[in-house]
Amino acid sequence: MHKTRTLTLASVLLAIVGLAASIAIGQATQSKQQNSLAPAQEMSAQTVTVNGMVSAVSETSVTIVDAKKAEKTITIDTNTKVTKAGKAATPADIKANDKVVVVATKGEGDALTAVSIKVG
Repeated sequence: MHKTRTLTLASVLLAIVGLAASIAIGQATQSKQQNSLAPAQEMSAQTVTVNGMVSAVSETSVTIVDAKKAEKTITIDTNTKVTKAGKAATPADIKANDKVVVVATKGEGDALTAVSIKVG
Protein backbone atom coordinates (compact mmCIF):
# COMPACT_ATOMS: atom_id res chain seq x y z
CA MET A 1 0.00 0.00 0.00
CA HIS A 2 2.89 2.33 0.77
CA LYS A 3 4.37 1.62 -2.68
CA THR A 4 1.01 2.40 -4.31
CA ARG A 5 0.83 5.80 -2.59
CA THR A 6 4.41 6.56 -3.51
CA LEU A 7 3.78 5.67 -7.16
CA THR A 8 0.56 7.70 -7.22
CA LEU A 9 2.30 10.67 -5.61
CA ALA A 10 5.20 10.38 -8.05
CA SER A 11 2.78 10.22 -11.00
CA VAL A 12 0.92 13.32 -9.79
CA LEU A 13 4.18 15.22 -9.29
CA LEU A 14 5.39 14.26 -12.79
CA ALA A 15 2.09 15.41 -14.27
CA ILE A 16 2.35 18.75 -12.47
CA VAL A 17 5.98 19.27 -13.55
CA GLY A 18 5.10 18.33 -17.14
CA LEU A 19 2.17 20.75 -17.20
CA ALA A 20 4.26 23.57 -15.73
CA ALA A 21 7.03 22.95 -18.27
CA SER A 22 4.63 22.98 -21.23
CA ILE A 23 3.05 26.23 -19.99
CA ALA A 24 6.49 27.84 -19.60
CA ILE A 25 7.56 26.72 -23.09
CA GLY A 26 4.30 28.04 -24.57
CA GLN A 27 4.75 31.42 -22.91
CA ALA A 28 8.36 31.67 -24.06
CA THR A 29 7.36 30.83 -27.65
CA GLN A 30 4.53 33.37 -27.60
CA SER A 31 6.84 36.04 -26.18
CA LYS A 32 9.43 35.32 -28.90
CA GLN A 33 6.78 35.58 -31.61
CA GLN A 34 5.56 38.92 -30.28
CA ASN A 35 9.13 40.25 -30.07
CA SER A 36 9.91 39.14 -33.62
CA LEU A 37 6.84 40.97 -34.93
CA ALA A 38 7.61 44.23 -33.12
CA PRO A 39 10.54 45.36 -35.34
CA ALA A 40 8.55 44.66 -38.51
CA GLN A 41 5.61 46.65 -37.19
CA GLU A 42 7.90 49.51 -36.18
CA MET A 43 9.60 49.47 -39.55
CA SER A 44 6.34 49.69 -41.47
CA ALA A 45 5.18 52.54 -39.22
CA GLN A 46 8.36 54.54 -39.85
CA THR A 47 8.58 54.23 -43.63
CA VAL A 48 6.36 55.62 -46.36
CA THR A 49 6.23 55.01 -50.08
CA VAL A 50 5.70 57.98 -52.36
CA ASN A 51 4.80 57.48 -56.03
CA GLY A 52 4.74 60.35 -58.48
CA MET A 53 6.42 62.60 -60.99
CA VAL A 54 9.63 64.49 -60.26
CA SER A 55 9.14 68.26 -60.39
CA ALA A 56 12.62 69.21 -59.11
CA VAL A 57 15.80 67.41 -58.10
CA SER A 58 19.21 68.26 -56.65
CA GLU A 59 22.04 66.25 -55.11
CA THR A 60 20.36 66.56 -51.69
CA SER A 61 16.61 66.40 -52.39
CA VAL A 62 13.89 65.40 -54.82
CA THR A 63 10.47 67.02 -55.07
CA ILE A 64 7.64 64.76 -56.21
CA VAL A 65 4.07 65.54 -57.25
CA ASP A 66 1.77 62.61 -56.46
CA ALA A 67 -1.52 61.58 -58.11
CA LYS A 68 -3.44 63.98 -55.84
CA LYS A 69 -1.20 66.86 -57.02
CA ALA A 70 0.38 67.06 -53.55
CA GLU A 71 4.02 68.11 -53.60
CA LYS A 72 6.52 66.36 -51.30
CA THR A 73 10.18 67.22 -50.93
CA ILE A 74 12.30 64.29 -49.80
CA THR A 75 15.90 64.51 -48.61
CA ILE A 76 18.53 62.45 -50.41
CA ASP A 77 21.57 61.42 -48.35
CA THR A 78 24.64 59.25 -48.89
CA ASN A 79 22.70 56.13 -47.84
CA THR A 80 19.96 56.61 -50.46
CA LYS A 81 20.00 53.87 -53.10
CA VAL A 82 18.98 55.12 -56.55
CA THR A 83 18.10 52.75 -59.39
CA LYS A 84 17.12 53.57 -62.95
CA ALA A 85 16.02 50.89 -65.42
CA GLY A 86 17.01 48.29 -62.83
CA LYS A 87 20.62 49.49 -62.58
CA ALA A 88 22.46 51.49 -59.92
CA ALA A 89 22.26 55.23 -60.52
CA THR A 90 22.96 58.54 -58.78
CA PRO A 91 20.73 61.50 -57.92
CA ALA A 92 22.21 63.24 -60.99
CA ASP A 93 20.48 60.59 -63.13
CA ILE A 94 17.04 61.69 -61.87
CA LYS A 95 15.40 64.26 -64.14
CA ALA A 96 12.27 66.41 -63.97
CA ASN A 97 9.17 64.54 -65.22
CA ASP A 98 10.67 61.13 -64.35
CA LYS A 99 8.20 58.75 -62.71
CA VAL A 100 9.59 57.56 -59.38
CA VAL A 101 8.79 55.33 -56.43
CA VAL A 102 10.48 56.53 -53.26
CA VAL A 103 10.66 54.61 -49.99
CA ALA A 104 11.47 57.09 -47.24
CA THR A 105 11.79 57.20 -43.48
CA LYS A 106 9.85 59.73 -41.43
CA GLY A 107 11.84 62.01 -39.19
CA GLU A 108 10.99 64.89 -36.91
CA GLY A 109 8.14 67.07 -38.10
CA ASP A 110 7.25 64.54 -40.82
CA ALA A 111 10.53 65.23 -42.64
CA LEU A 112 11.19 62.48 -45.18
CA THR A 113 14.60 60.97 -46.03
CA ALA A 114 14.83 58.65 -49.02
CA VAL A 115 15.97 55.11 -48.37
CA SER A 116 15.53 54.16 -52.03
CA ILE A 117 14.47 55.86 -55.25
CA LYS A 118 13.36 53.76 -58.21
CA VAL A 119 13.22 55.74 -61.45
CA GLY A 120 11.06 54.59 -64.34
